[in-house]
This record gives sequence, C-alpha cells and structure tokens, in this order.
Amino acid sequence: MTIYMIGDSTMKFNNFLRYPQTGWGQTLDLFTKPGVLIEDHAENGRSTKSFIDEKRFDVILNKIKPGDYLICQFGHNDEKIQDPLRYTEPYSSYQQNLKYYADMTKKHGAHIVFATSITRHKFIDGVCVNTHGDYPQAMIDFCNKEGYTCIDLNKLTMDLYTKLGEEKTKKFHMIFPPNTYKNYPEGKDDHSHLVYEGALAICELFVNAINKTNDKIKECFIDLQQKEEIDWHMLKD
Repeated sequence: MTIYMIGDSTMKFNNFLRYPQTGWGQTLDLFTKPGVLIEDHAENGRSTKSFIDEKRFDVILNKIKPGDYLICQFGHNDEKIQDPLRYTEPYSSYQQNLKYYADMTKKHGAHIVFATSITRHKFIDGVCVNTHGDYPQAMIDFCNKEGYTCIDLNKLTMDLYTKLGEEKTKKFHMIFPPNTYKNYPEGKDDHSHLVYEGALAICELFVNAINKTNDKIKECFIDLQQKEEIDWHMLKD
C-alpha cells in the first residue's frame, strides 16, 4: 500500500541541493511498517487552490487505488491574501477545497487523513503562538462535520515548542550562521522550514497522535511505545 502526501514546503521531500532543509514527509518512512510506501507530492509555496489548479492532485488521482492513503496538510499558503493564485477564505473556498480532496480520494477507494499546518517558530513572552489565523480551526471544523480524522499539528507543535522553549527549538528550523552548510554560505534565519531533527519531531507527534485514534491508517505505522527487538549477536563485528 502507498501513503500519498500533499501539502506545502514544510512537508516536501527535498533533494541534496536544499540540504539541510527537510520536510516532515521526508522522514515519515522511518515510522512505517514494512510494505508501506511513502509518495511525497508536497511542493513549495502551494495552497489547497494552487495544488489543484496546477493539476498536481491529478497526478495522484491517476494512480491512487483502493487500500491507499492520502495525508493532506495545507494552510501556510492559503493565507497569502496578496496572491489570488493561492489565497483561499478559511470558511469558504479553503473548506471547499478540502472537501474536493476528500471526495475525490473516496471516489478512488482510498482513505484520507488531514493535518493542520505545523507552527512557525514564533514566540511571544516565552509562548509559541499561532500564526495561521482561522485555517487550523477551519480544517478541524470541516473534519468534525464530515467525519474525517484531523491531526492538529498546529497545536501539537505549538505545545511542544512552548514546552521546550524558544532557544532549544531553533534546532528544528533552518536557523544557522554563515558557512555552516555549503548550500547556504550566507546562513539562514528561516523560522518556517525544518531541518532533519525538526522533521523527525513532527513525524513523532503525528504518528503518536494517529496511534491514539481509531483511524485505519494507524495500521501503517509502528508503535512508538514498543521497544524494537534486535538480534545483537548478528550485529557483532
């Protein structure tokens, strides 16, 4: 079976030329059971609207099949009110697009799960704050009404960041001085995009949350509370 992923740059699979930038979809296969494949179709700067208009979702619809899954995370770019090619209204066009994704996935016999946008690394008085306006709640409300699972990654990441603190959570993002990585000799101060450690943290939040639901996608993921059995004798040098 295959888990397809659609979303923006925070979920995207990045190649070596973007290292160390890492979307959380890039590390999700570390949390899956054998036989589960991940196809990450998330792309930089896309919203629910532009992903459809550019026919990126059509690529998935041409091959998704019964027994497959789709994880949908949008919101970061739907809020770009200055860009009519991407902007959606939270409680109208945004929810309408979510319904389209759900309806078409169901039509093809597959199963959809939603996730709200991960937080940006933004703190006020020691607390990580919501920068996504009404979009996370609009997704939650849509899922509650239509009966779909929604993992509130926005809240989960805000809670984690607040718990760990502003300084400790900088390590999750593209925040580093000049000459740290050859792809970014000028350094980065990017509080939106993740590095590998951040992507792992997001996946752990997502999988732990999924495993607490009754959603059938949970069968794709390992139980993070179990200890792996290793034949150490066979690993001796």
